[in-house]
Amino acid sequence: MFIEVSDPSDPRLDAYRNVRTRDPSDGFVAEGSLVVRRLLQSEIPLRSLLLHKGQEHKYVDRIDSSTPVFVVDPHIGEQIAGYDFHRGVLAHGECPALLASEELNQRRPRLSLALIAISDPENVGSLLRSAAALGVHDILIGPRTITPYARRVIRVSMASVFHHRFYRLDHPLDQIAELQATGIQFAATTLDKDAIEIEQLRTLSTGGGTVLVVGNEAQGLDQSVQDLCTFRTTLPMDATTDSLNVGVAGAIFLYELTKPIR
Repeated sequence: MFIEVSDPSDPRLDAYRNVRTRDPSDGFVAEGSLVVRRLLQSEIPLRSLLLHKGQEHKYVDRIDSSTPVFVVDPHIGEQIAGYDFHRGVLAHGECPALLASEELNQRRPRLSLALIAISDPENVGSLLRSAAALGVHDILIGPRTITPYARRVIRVSMASVFHHRFYRLDHPLDQIAELQATGIQFAATTLDKDAIEIEQLRTLSTGGGTVLVVGNEAQGLDQSVQDLCTFRTTLPMDATTDSLNVGVAGAIFLYELTKPIR
């Protein structure tokens, strides 16, 4: 249903106001034609679309007739969103509830990814995009990790967030121990040179499933989490470099661990 709007204060457009600083707890906002198309291809409920005039033909056959589609002049759209969304489309979607960690045990994926205290949306978005590219779609979200439905995470991930399954990891020590008791292995990433190199870890993984655990950009994983995990693993690096960006490092770990199944 196309609805032309000329008043930027129209309350029906409140979900799109100040998009860059908006809290996604009441639904997320996706931007750009590619990201929105991938949202429309997913099973995530769509609440509405906001289009620049002239964009209607791109979406008329893609959405349910009951979904509100607000159409505005570009200058009105900029007043609402707080910036010029030059690709001409924003979408308001419903944030799915995170799954209980126990459901990971039921699914038993060969490889999963846990993110603990990763606050930078670009790092989280990059990790989610890499995980999707390598066929890793089960993601545990730990404390102090930015929501995967933040605007910048969605954009950097190139909409891969819409095709992942996310699990709550609110109490890592308790939940890791519970999942380990079912036979799932946890591999903590670390810079410690005494840890197992990633190529060796690949040979130790069992059919019970492995969760790669990645930590904070600056501090890494708490020692208590490292000590609890089944393994501690590291990337061998040249002596001229002591660390990598967490998004880059995480992608390399995932690449190495998915080699046997590619």
